[in-house]
Amino acid sequence: MKSEISHLYEFGPFRLDVSGRVLTRDGATVPLTPKAFETLLALVARSGHVVGKNDLLKEVWPDTFVEEATLAQNIFTLRKALGNGKNNGQTFIETIPKRGYRFAARVREVTEEVSTMPNASGSMTGATDATGATDSAEATETTDDIAMESSGSLPPTFQKDEGDAAAGGRPLLGAFVIGVIVLAAAFSVVYGVFRFSVRRQTALSPPVASPSSSSSFQSMKVMRLPVSGRAVESVISPDGRYAVYAEEESGRGSLWVKQVAASGSAREIIPPAEARRRGLVFSRDGEHVYFVEVTEIGGAQPLYRVPVLGGTVVKVVNNVNSPVTISPDGSRIAFARTIASKKTDELVIANADGTQPRVLGTRQFPNFFGMPAWSPDGNVILCAERRFDPSGESSSVVAVDVRDGGERPVTAQRWHSIGQLAWLPDGSGIVLNAVEDELNPSQIWRISSPGGEVRRITNDLNSYEGVSLTADAGTLLTVQTDRIARVWVAPGGDATRAAQITSGTGNFDGFYGLSWTPDGSIVYASIASGAWDIWIMNADGSNRKQLTASARSNYGPAVSPDGRHIVFISNRAGRAFNVWRIDIDGGNPKQLTSGSGENFVHVTPDGRWVVYASVGLSQPNLIWKVPFEGGEPVAMTDRPTSWPTISPDGKFVACIINSDAGTRAKLALVSIDGGAPVKLFDLPPTARANTVFAPDGRGVMFLDARGGVGNIWIQPLDGGGAPRQLTDFKSDGILAYDWSLDGNQLAAARGVENTGVVLIRDFK
Repeated sequence: MKSEISHLYEFGPFRLDVSGRVLTRDGATVPLTPKAFETLLALVARSGHVVGKNDLLKEVWPDTFVEEATLAQNIFTLRKALGNGKNNGQTFIETIPKRGYRFAARVREVTEEVSTMPNASGSMTGATDATGATDSAEATETTDDIAMESSGSLPPTFQKDEGDAAAGGRPLLGAFVIGVIVLAAAFSVVYGVFRFSVRRQTALSPPVASPSSSSSFQSMKVMRLPVSGRAVESVISPDGRYAVYAEEESGRGSLWVKQVAASGSAREIIPPAEARRRGLVFSRDGEHVYFVEVTEIGGAQPLYRVPVLGGTVVKVVNNVNSPVTISPDGSRIAFARTIASKKTDELVIANADGTQPRVLGTRQFPNFFGMPAWSPDGNVILCAERRFDPSGESSSVVAVDVRDGGERPVTAQRWHSIGQLAWLPDGSGIVLNAVEDELNPSQIWRISSPGGEVRRITNDLNSYEGVSLTADAGTLLTVQTDRIARVWVAPGGDATRAAQITSGTGNFDGFYGLSWTPDGSIVYASIASGAWDIWIMNADGSNRKQLTASARSNYGPAVSPDGRHIVFISNRAGRAFNVWRIDIDGGNPKQLTSGSGENFVHVTPDGRWVVYASVGLSQPNLIWKVPFEGGEPVAMTDRPTSWPTISPDGKFVACIINSDAGTRAKLALVSIDGGAPVKLFDLPPTARANTVFAPDGRGVMFLDARGGVGNIWIQPLDGGGAPRQLTDFKSDGILAYDWSLDGNQLAAARGVENTGVVLIRDFK
């Protein structure tokens, strides 16, 4: 344990913690984006004085050009968060016409001594209560001190209330994002894989301010277990003695067990194989672990059971598309499964050995059940429910009565997606990991019972995958991932000559796409403004300029061949992500499509067409083209396809396609006029798509993560042959990339990813 001095500003009911970068109101955290926090700090530190707009822009966005509209949006966000004028008439932020802004409230500057403890990454986690008093006993806790006991109580569950309104909705389109290969051979298989997919590859952006209230998460204690950084899922035993986690490397999955309070190494209980082990759940007695074996191709996904320390593996059920949940007495299990022939998704109850299955509820495609959680009193099963409609996709939580299958919404809150659910043993609520909005990281939330009130448990730049609790709910186990993405330029793709041209830890420059202009500038997506926007800069990183502002999320840019326009993906018109076009200076925005979701845009060399992919489970995933000036889209494929890229001569489109159900994804060459594939090429299991035509048109490049580092490989088109490696980065793998028109310069977003299994205490 060590002590640090915490620098604080207090005004009204608010407290601004400078070192912790947290704003609280009466002890509850007020969610703010990083840039909104910096804007508030700049104003509060000069309270009573006018701060000029240019001064604020230089302080919050140093060395970066942003429009005044971005600053105005941050001020709007802050006023909304502070309740400007709604706190006993108190106005916090005043606008001084033609000059800037002034923080008008009385501010008290204080310092406190705070005891801290090292967390997983070596930073310090506070152990203070709401008054600032130090709890040194908690602050010095280590993993060796953890002791958990079962309460054994059976709590009440969410009660039926016929007067409750149906869950409201804020659905958003689920766009496939850069870095994930689309494997959509059969609808049931795709969704089975989707429900077990790892969002460490799909949710990589900083959090966006939420209207939901938040817990005082700065008092939580986070401790990382000393296990491999390749963990993708974890679960803790009811007594807190063991943590079981799944590892993945080069497409091969394995299971390991670690004794939580011991310093020894982990033990392998299931060796690596060409499959992923997901949906980890402990049996009620803590002696066995259930898991689902997930493959990328067709076939049923079986549920297995294995002793926690290893031993005989027993198949329980053959067709499972979600983690299993176990009744309080251990006699029954429940899970979701897909019946492709009926185009239905079912919630099923069966005996613990898988016999006597009974369908408790059904959903018609494209709606699905998600992760189930059996209530401590055994009366209901909570399920994540995923809905798809013309306005997009969203997830909510429903309670299903075990006796008659009756359903009711648990909360009016809707998320973009929900990961895993876990009941608190006293029935006072559940915890879950969920993504609030498209492009946000997965965070941990709590829903109260009864009532359905929602609040955050975490609110930071990390992503949290999965939640499991000890029997007394004293400890929560999850997989925590933090990432950094920056833009590099490498002459000829030579890793030894690569130069980093952007910096910062929260901007995610280029991760969601980048593109060269004909004159050698780079257009890229970034969250440097506090929201996902399109930017442009010189090839050395200088003269950065924001091109979109105050228009929700914008990403995936592609520059037109004449350099006059940029096409990109945006949800500025509503909840769905569509294809948009702007001038190279950011002016004259024009919407080109209006479907329920599009991605992966490119412009044909003659400038006549914009090629893109429709995405999401609510519609066919096909390749399309739409006139550059707008008009009726034309389908180019008739089977699940994605990741289009256009040949330099404009005659072909290369894309990822599944030729038949039950086969691995292939690289396909399709005529620009559409029709059946002209050529097909096998892809390795470690391929991560992101296809780009070679500048000379003789091959198609893609990302491959073999060895754990993303590099560019190329598939020759003439004469076939195996793919060959083009780049040789040893670390900080490539996440997105583009080549200059002459093929001499590679621009790449490269990222650092740190993943670990963490224990969280004092989260309630």
